[in-house]
Amino acid sequence: MPGRPQANRRVALVTGAARRVGRSIALHLADAGYDVAFTYLSSLTEARSLERQIRSRRRQVVAIRADLTDPSVAVQTIRQVFADFSPRLDVLVNNASLYEPDATAEKQLEQMRRFWAIHVESPLLLCRAMSSKLRAARGHVINMVDSLTERPLPRYMGYCASKGGMRTLTLGLARELAPRVTVNGISPGVVMWPEQTPQRIRRQYLRRVPLARAGTPQDVARTVLFLCEHGGYITGQILRLDGGARAGVN
Repeated sequence: MPGRPQANRRVALVTGAARRVGRSIALHLADAGYDVAFTYLSSLTEARSLERQIRSRRRQVVAIRADLTDPSVAVQTIRQVFADFSPRLDVLVNNASLYEPDATAEKQLEQMRRFWAIHVESPLLLCRAMSSKLRAARGHVINMVDSLTERPLPRYMGYCASKGGMRTLTLGLARELAPRVTVNGISPGVVMWPEQTPQRIRRQYLRRVPLARAGTPQDVARTVLFLCEHGGYITGQILRLDGGARAGVN
């Protein structure tokens, strides 16, 4: 069983944190002094590894298995496990995501519902379930949006549209949870190349990036921490994190 955080120690909850960007966020917050709760679904080995890494930093941690494409069940599970872990919540990062090309016509509606559930419904329900803790801590919500909401990819319409819903949700929650909670979004470009991305496609993308490199998960994690530590007067904003790739694009 996980230990309980000390009363004066800040606590973060990161969804979808066993791998990739979410893992970097969880570790960066632990390094900054936060105890961490995080969710995972199928990546049990990675989740156990992340628990060990966070404990090695002398932070308390709990891993919560939750399927955020089933919002009501997932949020109930998270709420119950978190209640045993900590009485407070300072930071909520809605990072869990589903990224895949559009399904065939026969499966398109089912897929759209899963996209909407993980990118809109679960973040909304989780924010409302945790709102009293966040308000008590004068906390921060960070939603991981996507720069593709500004230039949707063909064959990824379902994903892009649901991330667009998350963008709108961020703006609405910023008003709903004000004045005690800030709510912002981070809209990354490429911060971790999908597996098997051809070098030709990588070079083509980087030609559009003024800073001449792809981002990294650490870039995202540092931005999350900035919003938590120094973003007390920033809310309702979608922060582009793309090396300038969208600068000047009509």
